[in-house]
Amino acid sequence: MPPRHARDQKDGDAPPPPPPPQLTPYERTSVDMLAGITKMLESQSVRSGNAHEEDVAERFRNQGPKEFAGLDLSRTISGRALRT
Repeated sequence: MPPRHARDQKDGDAPPPPPPPQLTPYERTSVDMLAGITKMLESQSVRSGNAHEEDVAERFRNQGPKEFAGLDLSRTISGRALRT
């Protein structure tokens, strides 16, 4: 009998997939963090793009001087960025 090739195998004949690799605590934390970011971005993407842009613009307009207190404005001149 000739050897069986992958194309001759049926779905039931395939070996089970290997188990997932064990993650280090750092890798597990990274995966969890990325999953959380993905979930947050997915929930935000449900809203329309225009509404989100309007929200960002509105928040920017509503910011007072205290929000800008920590900004480094040394590379700007009268509101315009220096070109280097």
